[in-house]
Amino acid sequence: MRGLSAATLLLAGALLAGPLPSAALAPGPVTVRTNGDVTILADRIEEVASDNLLVATGNVEVSRGTARLLADRVELNRDTGDVVAQGRVIFYDGDDQLTGERIEYNVRTGTGVIYRGRILVAPAYRIAGERLERVGESVYHVRRGIFTTCEDDGSPAWSFRFGSATADLEDLIYGTNASFWAKGVPLIPFFPFFAAAIRRERQTGLLPPVFGTSGRRGFFAEMPFFWAISDSQDATLGLDFFERRGVGGSAEYRYILSEGQRGTLGGFWVHESMQHGDDRGWGRLSHDWQIAPGFQFRADLNGVSDDGVLRLYEDSLQRRAAQRAESNVSLTRTLQDWNVVGRVFVYQDLTTPDPVELQRLPELSVQGVRQPFPGLPGLLYQVDASAVHFYRELGSDGTRADLRPRLSRPIPLAGYATVTPFAGGRVTAYDRTVRSIGITHDVLVEHTDDTARVRQLAEFGADFETRAARVYALGGAAGLDALLHSIEPRVHYIRVVGKNFYSLPIWDEHVDRVPEGNWLEYSVTNRLRGRTVSPEGTEPERLELTRFTLAHAYDLEGRRWGNLAGDLTVQATKVLRLRGDVSYNVEHGTFVAGTTDMAVTLPVVTATVGTRFDRRVPFVPDWVEIPGTYNPGLAVLDRPNVNFLEGSLSVEVSKNLVLRVRTNYDARTDTFVESRFGADFKLQCWALLVEYVNRSPEFAGKTADNEFRFSLNLLGVGGVLSTRLGASDSGARLK
Repeated sequence: MRGLSAATLLLAGALLAGPLPSAALAPGPVTVRTNGDVTILADRIEEVASDNLLVATGNVEVSRGTARLLADRVELNRDTGDVVAQGRVIFYDGDDQLTGERIEYNVRTGTGVIYRGRILVAPAYRIAGERLERVGESVYHVRRGIFTTCEDDGSPAWSFRFGSATADLEDLIYGTNASFWAKGVPLIPFFPFFAAAIRRERQTGLLPPVFGTSGRRGFFAEMPFFWAISDSQDATLGLDFFERRGVGGSAEYRYILSEGQRGTLGGFWVHESMQHGDDRGWGRLSHDWQIAPGFQFRADLNGVSDDGVLRLYEDSLQRRAAQRAESNVSLTRTLQDWNVVGRVFVYQDLTTPDPVELQRLPELSVQGVRQPFPGLPGLLYQVDASAVHFYRELGSDGTRADLRPRLSRPIPLAGYATVTPFAGGRVTAYDRTVRSIGITHDVLVEHTDDTARVRQLAEFGADFETRAARVYALGGAAGLDALLHSIEPRVHYIRVVGKNFYSLPIWDEHVDRVPEGNWLEYSVTNRLRGRTVSPEGTEPERLELTRFTLAHAYDLEGRRWGNLAGDLTVQATKVLRLRGDVSYNVEHGTFVAGTTDMAVTLPVVTATVGTRFDRRVPFVPDWVEIPGTYNPGLAVLDRPNVNFLEGSLSVEVSKNLVLRVRTNYDARTDTFVESRFGADFKLQCWALLVEYVNRSPEFAGKTADNEFRFSLNLLGVGGVLSTRLGASDSGARLK
């Protein structure tokens, strides 16, 4: 703290000021201004000449600049530099405040002792102790003390009590022989060490623990610790206890090597001593390196010990339901018209114990954007190419090369529309030919030989598009200066012919399963865009408020109508956000797919609803531009592949209480897969988060895994962190 350091200057000025004008001044309010720019105000000021002692009594106020020392009595010894302040001692220096019954301080050495002292450190930290010894600039040793951020000094809502501690008022406080108290009750009677940051948000210290009970893990506790290694490195370490499983730990290390290079390394481990003594867990390494402009290296590695570890130890539904633990290492070179990517991709399949994973070791791809063809004005070309070596233990593997060039020529029609005819080809070479398909270990397996096979395709067609628009001036209504409404019809036709469509290994359906096509697709899009009102000299913001697309198609190859598809997005206001799409099979007169996502945000209520419904065949050829229009001509499934609902609601009942609920419902099985009910209690210096999780036994592994957890967030002492890591579609991360 800056308090006593400022006192050093203040009182030293008084010592250097020389003797007072008289040995004793008459009682009454007396003000003395010294040549050290120090002002002393007291009811009585006197100098004891024999002891060279200056004594000020009665409402003493010593000030220099913005610093003030208040006491009933102050003694200054000119020879030794010792200062003694007694009786309701208060020292102010900026936002910091120091109080105590007695202060002994030496202005020459900068050391001293405060008896029964209290320190108030901005913005809300409070430290008290029987003895506070100043040992350095803003550094104190505290004996038999207390630390809190609550305003109630008599019996605070929470506090750490300790036998001894060291407090750096610009950094952190750490101590030993500690306990944690709620009011007058010792919730945690003893732990050997504690630490908490002061002033800084990013500082080494213990983070609040998380406690709970689980149907499969029993009582559990997570004790996280944050380590601020340096300005460019930090780590979160955690000790985990599971009553029915065992003891484990977690860690995540984060680093920044340079402006363009950073990463994380972490994992979770548990020794299941209460089960079969197994060691289980997962790990992750993520590294991003911007080597040069347009040249990037990225690594995202994830691994798990077994298929069921995420489902047992992860918290979120998304991570518990993860079907893969993926690892990706890539090197990307981005040019103006080209993008070159080299990568290695491997994964662990968490849905089966059989080694069916199809690894890409390695993959090289080149993607080109549409660009002018040299020497032929108006003609555009685009080339995509890739080469991949696939490897797996169970099933077919091998090498594939794919080349796909395309030429196009946009032709404007008197400024009202544009027709773009295109033509191209595709050559895909395989070093394997599929001879038969069979079942091995309950897995469908392709049996191949070393015969090379080349698929050759020709693609040609045309795109027609036009646009009609009108601008409406709003004059600032709803914060918009103008509204643009546009209608955009589009027709897409493509013909795909070729040879060697069959006996190809199916390693990637998007590339390997390309049927012949004769496809006509047509759509119309309505858009509403807004331009915001902007102050002079600033650029207005342009917003897409509403977009609605209606599309249909006709399969000339199969001589059947495609599906009727619609897509709607509404984000005209912050209160309501809506997105939905639907696919309707006109041949069978039934809906085959639909998705909705809606969010409503009010001052005290936030609600979201999302639905997923799909009974289509998953495969859609890549020559279909709007997937919802594709109709494979097969019978519509009676039972959908996906029929899911997710909803959430958050209500701010008062400024101190927020209630939350989230549910995930599988309509196919009439099962609430997971429901969460939570409450957040927020008071002056603490917040309590309570949550109950109800999981379906089928999803939790045939055994009920309902969970109750709570965590305490103490004002100014870090945030609540759960240090469990997991792999999903976006990889493992700290939650």
